[in-house]
Amino acid sequence: MSGIQKTVVISGIGTGGHYFPALVVALELVKRKKDVIFLVRRAYAEEEIAQMHGLCTVAINPQPFYGRSFFNKLFSTISLIRAVLDIRKVTKHAVAVAFGGFGALPLVVSCMINRSPFFLFEPNRIPGRATRLFSTRAKKILLGMPLATPLKGNTMITGIPLRRGLKKLISQQRKMSLQKRVLFIGGSQGARMLNRLALQIQSVLPQDYRIVIISGRRDYEWVNAQRNGRTTVIPFTLSPWEEITQASVVISRAGALAGYEILALSTPAIFVPFPFAIDRHQYYNAEYFSRIADSVVIEEKNVTTDALVEFIRKTEHRKIRRKPEIIMNAEERIADVIVQEGCVR
Repeated sequence: MSGIQKTVVISGIGTGGHYFPALVVALELVKRKKDVIFLVRRAYAEEEIAQMHGLCTVAINPQPFYGRSFFNKLFSTISLIRAVLDIRKVTKHAVAVAFGGFGALPLVVSCMINRSPFFLFEPNRIPGRATRLFSTRAKKILLGMPLATPLKGNTMITGIPLRRGLKKLISQQRKMSLQKRVLFIGGSQGARMLNRLALQIQSVLPQDYRIVIISGRRDYEWVNAQRNGRTTVIPFTLSPWEEITQASVVISRAGALAGYEILALSTPAIFVPFPFAIDRHQYYNAEYFSRIADSVVIEEKNVTTDALVEFIRKTEHRKIRRKPEIIMNAEERIADVIVQEGCVR
């Protein structure tokens, strides 16, 4: 479809790595007086967060497809077809932006049926399956980082959109705590392996260190029950940068958004990529982070408490330098592309 588009439809369905960047872009477009519809799942985190910011939402209920049993894949296919039908009217005379994950599929398919233009955002260095599947049909693929593998289609590096609270903290140049503090963070859903590791090092880390664990809601009860007096456990936070900036070292998975936020704050980091991530994309993210920010990568199979303690003591003395690859205005770049190339009125 050609001509002027009246509405921008954005899908951030999935984990925090999907809906937080989508939210930042949606708010930038609203600031520019554009009409935005934010796709969510009913009663999931993305709906709560979108409504908290006053966004217009439409609820659909797609289910993950990959890595499921045959019957679950059948159920997922039915849910995706229903989601496509639910938003056909929404995507007519609209331009869409899909931020990856299984939530991208119904939005993209609906756009293709309506011949509406759509953009894909790919935060990881290894493109996801939805990105690979639809890259040649997208108007443009917006990249959070340089890709590690070739991708067909029209690509542009925009950086990963960072939340306003984090950027405000950077602009304030708040001083870091002088206390030695190790932060374990596993992303929006937590990471059980990192939670266990954090509890294990309580007994071997020198006593002048404090430990903070962002455990995820799923693991909070048992992690909190096993902590000692110098450990603080937080189930979930909408402003992880408050903890990151107070940490002398961060131990984290290597999701694109989490890593980008840590690097933007110039905090020393040890990345432990999730070994079962599709196409090992977290490993390639971590490898990139270590190259541009002098952070450290340890594969999970090589992690021991003694080795981690040694890395912590070494890493906190390494100076992280912010490099040009950390793009601080990604949401503005993405909004510019959507408005100009998507012909949004």
